[in-house]
Amino acid sequence: MPALGNAELAECSPAALLAVDANGTILAHNPALTTWLQTPGPRPDLRGQNFVSLLTASARLLYETHIMPKLFATGHMWDAVLNVRDAQGQPRPVRCNAVLHTTDAGPVIHIAAFDASGRIAFERELVEAKRRADQAAERLTLLQEATSALAVARGIDDLGSTLVTAASRALNAAWTAVRIRVPGSAGGPESVRTWGELPPGFALAEELTSERIPSVFRSPEDLAVASAAGPVRLAGPETEALVMSPIVCDPERGATVLGDVICGFRRPRTLDPHELETLHALCAQAERVLEHLHLQEQLRHRAMHDTLTNLPNRAMFAERLEQSIAHATRTQAPCAVLFLDLDGFKAINDGSGHGAGDAVLQTVARRLRESCRAEDTVSRLGGDEFVIAATGLDRAGARILAERVRAAVRAPLAGIASGAQLSCSVGVLWWDPAAGYSAPSVADVLSAADAAMYAAKRGGKDSVTLREWGVADPAPDSGLVPLG
Repeated sequence: MPALGNAELAECSPAALLAVDANGTILAHNPALTTWLQTPGPRPDLRGQNFVSLLTASARLLYETHIMPKLFATGHMWDAVLNVRDAQGQPRPVRCNAVLHTTDAGPVIHIAAFDASGRIAFERELVEAKRRADQAAERLTLLQEATSALAVARGIDDLGSTLVTAASRALNAAWTAVRIRVPGSAGGPESVRTWGELPPGFALAEELTSERIPSVFRSPEDLAVASAAGPVRLAGPETEALVMSPIVCDPERGATVLGDVICGFRRPRTLDPHELETLHALCAQAERVLEHLHLQEQLRHRAMHDTLTNLPNRAMFAERLEQSIAHATRTQAPCAVLFLDLDGFKAINDGSGHGAGDAVLQTVARRLRESCRAEDTVSRLGGDEFVIAATGLDRAGARILAERVRAAVRAPLAGIASGAQLSCSVGVLWWDPAAGYSAPSVADVLSAADAAMYAAKRGGKDSVTLREWGVADPAPDSGLVPLG
């Protein structure tokens, strides 16, 4: 093997080797240094040049304030990272080891520098990979927590507030709002409810957008265009970015938008795909919960309503009546229950068929609802029997209501039962808590109103019999006194 001297080792070394004095003046160096720096010339010589001038500003500060003091304090410095500028002015990271030697001419610093570009890039990749992993874990945790919270949502209010919290965390938004379309009560028109907080000065169209994909506005310029187009209106400068993600029912079949999530930001945002995917996942979870809540509501409605007429059934009426009795006891306001039995319905049902009978029952239900106040409860007990609970009526008011519903039922029929005769016998039980009698139970009220209805039937049908709770009735079968 050929023998190599120290000079040849330095000459052939891939590491940059140099010696500098205490002021940073380069005393000697090997070719690797000029190769790294891409110094022009066949054999460039950097001797006499100050090493500090090759460093970037931040590296120069580190060299002068940290590396040099430690060298003179300990005699060495290991694994320091400095950025040097090449001939084109581009920074190159180098990892340096330095040793201080004392000579007759003064202190000399020997430096061995290694190209750290690959290692720095690898370390940055590791840091970025860890950051992405941490973000993925955070998103997964957020989705798991949101899923758990949404799974136990007891109603749409729970859903709305949970979704606001989760979306705000997912995007670190300054303002977050959730809008959901809710069905109207008692068959009324649907409405849009809002949870959370919209940006100040920010307004949305009253109707939900029909867009089934997220709308992303990453800058004030994007928002200005959107504001001019109509879906959003921005009245103040506070919001500089916005995302609107729809809650869509079965998007593959083009179903309607059930709601949306709106997140506003004080500064422009890039909103990377992972953030938008998280928000989309939250909206998908919300859609499933909404479907579950709607199904629950349908089951509750069916359990408490008559299938044919959509009126409250016996169970719901008993619940409402119990509340009315308790309210009357507490406020001393009188209340009344009307018990109706249709006269002539059997002839229609037998003669024209069950379809005609069902149509008549639906017509009667509609007429009764239209004849009563919004706070009154109209119920179908079964067959051709209906009941009405009304509070705050004196005796005259109870009779007026009874006559009004009797007249409504007697009105001519249309459709398949046109020309048929229909009327009703109405029994009214009126109770005045101020009279001092003990409060009746639900069963007491229904039994007494039923007895009054049969008294009306015995009196010739198509009539009203009104009686007062607690007052003795000379009629042996009722125990109540007719008031007229």
